[in-house]
Amino acid sequence: MRDVPPELAALTLDQADPPSWGPTPDDATTLVRRVHRLRTVPVAQLGVEDLRLLVAQDVARELLVPLAVAMLRDRPLLEGDYYPGDLLMAVLRVPEAHWAAHPDRLAALREVLDRLDPEDPDYPTFDDDELETAIARARAW
Repeated sequence: MRDVPPELAALTLDQADPPSWGPTPDDATTLVRRVHRLRTVPVAQLGVEDLRLLVAQDVARELLVPLAVAMLRDRPLLEGDYYPGDLLMAVLRVPEAHWAAHPDRLAALREVLDRLDPEDPDYPTFDDDELETAIARARAW
């Protein structure tokens, strides 16, 4: 992953976002197992889908949201495993309080939103206008 600060690149989330979560519980779901495993991967090796999942699960928000926004800067509709823009949707679901505490991050997110083109053939459409609602909410923060 690019845009990772050098001091963070080789660290895992267990190291960079203590405390370590330790071993995965024996009765853990597949999702919990995956998140536990991703916390042991060096941050620079996390992929788009990894980042989407971690942001969506609210893991290491302070570290990962800025990285996600940086990845979206050039490609707002960057795609994990689900659909074009799924990383953006995960970022747009981050609570408003996070953005209020980090106006610089909100400004960077708004720049990403300004780059969206609804005429792009990859622009996702939802029956319930979820993307447009999330974008409007973020622009109002």
